[in-house]
Amino acid sequence: MAQHGLSEEEITTLATRSIQAKASAYCPYSKFPVGATLLTNDGQYISGANVENAAYPVGICAERTVLARAVADGHRNFKALAVATNITPPGSCT
Repeated sequence: MAQHGLSEEEITTLATRSIQAKASAYCPYSKFPVGATLLTNDGQYISGANVENAAYPVGICAERTVLARAVADGHRNFKALAVATNITPPGSCT
């Protein structure tokens, strides 16, 4: 086992999928793409990205997007959450 009870493979998969998820971010105002990936206790990976709207800075951060998606799909037990950004995130997402 690696750090925090995660295997090296789980850590690598979380990081890779979070980085890939940034590509689906909708961030025309901040130009700040964020991707996140959640690992469920049963081994499923769920990814999401931040979504902004015209009432900037109101929007939904990647972490909230992926958690909402997972819960809507019936998941309730999680093992890890990874976030990928280009810089340290601002505001309520830190």
